[in-house]
Amino acid sequence: MPVSCAAARMGRLDGLAGRVAERVAGRRSEPTPTEQDGPDGERTAAALAADIAENPRTVALEDGRRLGYADCGDPDGDPLVLCHGFPNSRVLGALFDAAAREEGVRILAPDRPGMGASDPDPDRSLTDWPDDLRGLLDALGVGAAPVLGFSGGGPYALAAAALLDDRVPRAGVACGVAPMASVGLRGRLWYYTARVAPPASKAALWLLGRRALRDPGAFLDALAEDAAPPDGPLWRGEAGRVVHASMVESTRNHGIDPLVRETAIYGRPWGFDLAGIEVPVYLWYGKADALVPPEMGLYLAREIPTAEAHLYPDLGHLSVLDRHERAVVRTLAGRVD
Repeated sequence: MPVSCAAARMGRLDGLAGRVAERVAGRRSEPTPTEQDGPDGERTAAALAADIAENPRTVALEDGRRLGYADCGDPDGDPLVLCHGFPNSRVLGALFDAAAREEGVRILAPDRPGMGASDPDPDRSLTDWPDDLRGLLDALGVGAAPVLGFSGGGPYALAAAALLDDRVPRAGVACGVAPMASVGLRGRLWYYTARVAPPASKAALWLLGRRALRDPGAFLDALAEDAAPPDGPLWRGEAGRVVHASMVESTRNHGIDPLVRETAIYGRPWGFDLAGIEVPVYLWYGKADALVPPEMGLYLAREIPTAEAHLYPDLGHLSVLDRHERAVVRTLAGRVD
């Protein structure tokens, strides 16, 4: 790709990330319509997402905060921690339920502080997350678990790999955000705005998001129009409805401020050295991703000495997981053929 084209593509990141956040932030919305049962009578992912949202589970952390989480997949299976995207919540775990059940894997999907059912931690940094994750594993009696970060959850999975390696044997990142050094200045603007002008970031999230929440169908159509061709039907289908429900839940209890904090965290130095990660790290990225550019995945592949990268030329943000979800789950569960 010519340099000018690559720069233009990276420059779309802040606008697209901003539009996603702008469309979904808000305290409440009408529930997204879901099908309760699939053709075989089993509960659909969208129905499971609704159940997770309405019946939160929490654990108590050492500092007194409550951490919300979802428990999906095979309840007797090997555990796998899912770090949800942005602006998402534990509800995203519903997308992994069917594949995890088939593979005998238990999905633990915690809410980050201030999102979903988790109490806020206004002064948190990225490097605080491994302690929260340790608290979750301790409370559930889980000794060790691999970690998967999807989209905005990527930095959190890598923080756990770097700083909680006694409990995290493997880590994966699917279409995940990378340090700002991976993109040009235009690609950093959305994140830097949250750092230097939080009120402006909050205003954008609130004013522009409220309108879109009133019409989930239009919101998903807009994401589909911006997306890579393989992603379009996914945004308009059940996967999109689950993601939308996850987004709505992210602000249900504590509003937009935690999202502003989260955006600023992405734009700051992460606080740990990618080169110091010693556990195996697996990367899955789509070259046609309209939300997280593949340059971010390539950057992580260069900087993490244990990384194994998979880059798919025609896939986008949702289609990478849609096409390779079983392989992702199997790999992180340590069941590579």
